[in-house]
Amino acid sequence: SHPSTGADEVIIEAAWGLGEAVVSGSVSPDNYTMDKQSASVESVEIADKKTMMIKQAASGETVETEVPSSDREARVLSDTELEQLVKLGRQVESHYQSPQDVEWAIKNGSIYMLQSRPITTIDSENMNTHDVSSQETDGVIVDGLGASPGVASGEAQIITELDQIDQVSDGDIIVTEMTMPDMVPAMKRASGIVTDEGGMTSHASIISRELGVPAVVGTETATQRLTSGKAVTIDGEKGTVRPGAQPTDEQREPIEEARPTTPVKPMTATRVKVNVSIPEAAERAAATGADGIGLLRTEHMVLSLGKTPSKFIADHGERAYIDELVEGIQAAAEEFYPRPVRVRTLDAPTDEFRQLEGGEDEPREHNPMLGYRGIRRSLDNPELFNHELQAFRRVYQMGYDNVELMLPLVNDAEDVRQARHHMEEAGIDTDRRSWGIMIETPAAALEIESIADTGLDFVSFGTNDLTQYTLAVDRNNEHVADRFDELHPSILSLIETTIETCRELDIDTSICGQAGSRTEMVNFLIEAGISSISANIDAVRDVQHEVKRVEQRLILDTVR
Repeated sequence: SHPSTGADEVIIEAAWGLGEAVVSGSVSPDNYTMDKQSASVESVEIADKKTMMIKQAASGETVETEVPSSDREARVLSDTELEQLVKLGRQVESHYQSPQDVEWAIKNGSIYMLQSRPITTIDSENMNTHDVSSQETDGVIVDGLGASPGVASGEAQIITELDQIDQVSDGDIIVTEMTMPDMVPAMKRASGIVTDEGGMTSHASIISRELGVPAVVGTETATQRLTSGKAVTIDGEKGTVRPGAQPTDEQREPIEEARPTTPVKPMTATRVKVNVSIPEAAERAAATGADGIGLLRTEHMVLSLGKTPSKFIADHGERAYIDELVEGIQAAAEEFYPRPVRVRTLDAPTDEFRQLEGGEDEPREHNPMLGYRGIRRSLDNPELFNHELQAFRRVYQMGYDNVELMLPLVNDAEDVRQARHHMEEAGIDTDRRSWGIMIETPAAALEIESIADTGLDFVSFGTNDLTQYTLAVDRNNEHVADRFDELHPSILSLIETTIETCRELDIDTSICGQAGSRTEMVNFLIEAGISSISANIDAVRDVQHEVKRVEQRLILDTVR
């Protein structure tokens, strides 16, 4: 589906070289709009692709280089390749039963699926399938791709250097070559985003949609043609920028748009929480009426710094690093207080850290998902782990007793005992504070009784990792992706026995993986007796209603 409007289309973006340039927004890709059913081409926009990322043969490093002049404005994909990609997209969406953002690559004529993640920003009740090709273009200064829906007016602020970001005031329109993670606080203040580079899957597009901020990307010349201080109006669906502050039909309220349209929240015994990617999205997430945050990732707070933790500390000091973590955790805890906010300690694979400043020191691994990440990285680097734990301690001292600490990629009780020791050394009262682990490996599920003896309060199933580790299936490998099944009997057996053991030992159980938004999984989990389910922002109310329906059925079954 269209990631911005939800229209029943397939949007394909392509550029030369490695996909890192498309995701970062450093290059504007070709954009192809395809009919999902017939795989016919509806529209093609060929971009001027100035640069590309390639792997340097001698050093193995990823470097940026200029695209040969003959290829800059050449079409990247053939009709045959487009048809194959549409077929791949349909297969992935059918498997996950929700709209997907799929990363792919073509090498030597073969198409490879790299990864897939759900598109969580589509409003299913207000999908707009407006034909952009019929839009009026009178008075348009620049146009690009409508990346996040909505109309917004405000003063343009041209940002060419990061130190100019403080110039952005509430209600301004940020105009920049491309956004970076450091810009997220300013993006939240802005009423709209316009970029020269980038496509529908760039950083600017993804973050704008999660924040509910209208965005137009890939305009090529916005930073040259717009003027700071001059009012403009952007249309994040049509992809246009017009002069002046134009009246809109109604004032957009991103927070209210996330609020359920049904006024009465379903009352359920099973708590329904929400997954939050970045602290800046916590306010919208809180508006859903969720019972808390089931997963807040600290790695997104770190990645937004643009530097690895070691590099950031070397440049700015330990206190500054801890302050950044405190600010992110506090923001989410404040929005949800007194509802619980479950914060996972650092779990970034080495390939993600390698893209940051200082990342050249990261290990090179054949399969980072099986490598140096999660609790194993933390225990191997106790000094850095202590900085994270100091951030939690400070948040507790500030009075946010709704914060819960969660440890990732645990295998056994020894992992947990060591982590608890570090927590206590950092001044965290493990008897008073709520803490627990992710169940992401078969080992953790099978060792749950001994793990429970460490004194933890909860466990949370990470079904994405649990499935691929149990079935030996890389979910990002197109050759075996069809075998990736969170409802496989072996996965359900591990989950069910873990829940049963935890219920006997009075330990809360939850799920924060993508499967928690699937109807079949919800049914299974409620019958198994899970304590809470954490869903994506757009799925919270649907999951609440499904949980209520299943609980009512179980009650009726006992009295009939």
